Amino acid sequence: MKHQEKELMQEQKPRIEKFLKYNYNNIESITLTKTYTNPTGVVHIEGYLNNNEKLKIDAPLDGINGVEVVDTPTIFDDKYSKPGYEYKSKNVTDIEAEEKAKGKETSAIDEPKKDRSVAEIYADMKATEADILKSNRRNNPNS
Repeated sequence: MKHQEKELMQEQKPRIEKFLKYNYNNIESITLTKTYTNPTGVVHIEGYLNNNEKLKIDAPLDGINGVEVVDTPTIFDDKYSKPGYEYKSKNVTDIEAEEKAKGKETSAIDEPKKDRSVAEIYADMKATEADILKSNRRNNPNS
């Protein structure tokens, strides 16, 4: 059982880190300590932040995605929440969707353009022209 608990915590730690680092400032460390199942059957991961056992966290697992949100102490929320996230944090699925959208937006812009010489461009044009002529001859054998 302990092995499964450790495995679950290791598997979900990146999602916990993503949530906390996106919504809060000054996250120096995340220590996960144990799992438990509440009376309704939801599995939770407990731990603490910044090597301070008073800054306890509780991360319930969503049945589909795993950890979506992490509950933190009010004192931590008041002191470390990023501006704009004091009252409404983003869940992990929304953060990942935002990252994916940003990746798509920037990938076309940030992709380095390959410099091609005039000779390379001309060779490509000639090859394309030859392919077109060959295709036309196949499609119209009388010409």
